[in-house]
Amino acid sequence: MSKKFALMRDLTTKAKESKFYLSILNKLMWTAIPFNKPHRFTISMIKDDEVRVTAKYRKKNLNHLRGIHACAIATIGEYASGILLISNLDPAEYRLIMAKIEIDYVYQAKSSITAVASLSEEEKQKNILEPLQKEEAVFTTMEVPIHDMQDNLIATVKVKWQIKLWKSVRTK
Repeated sequence: MSKKFALMRDLTTKAKESKFYLSILNKLMWTAIPFNKPHRFTISMIKDDEVRVTAKYRKKNLNHLRGIHACAIATIGEYASGILLISNLDPAEYRLIMAKIEIDYVYQAKSSITAVASLSEEEKQKNILEPLQKEEAVFTTMEVPIHDMQDNLIATVKVKWQIKLWKSVRTK
């Protein structure tokens, strides 16, 4: 397990600087999270404070009205925020688990969509790392806007994450 976590940490770091490693990270994530593979959700950009994930307008992502399915919209919001947290917190040290998701749908997606998750260094320190010095687990909510190719706001996804040290996890 620790080798996988070390690989993930190294790959997210390298993907920030290299399109080659970003493509490897995407392929790894399609394998690691089989649910996402047929949808081809793609990490299009990763930085220390921001991650962008794209869902293409393709048959496997569409609903019966030929718009991007509500669950695909929710999933890329969760995925973008999770990748951002994994790239900021060592996955060998911290366990992340989604505790709650809330989606406000605004507009029907009739083209590819992009989720943008952001987390400043100050937010990371104040909302995650400092509280973890005193508490076994912390909860943090990330708000992720989803836009289409025409920059219309499609939805806002709010993901509440539970973060704790692996050594505090009772069920593994």
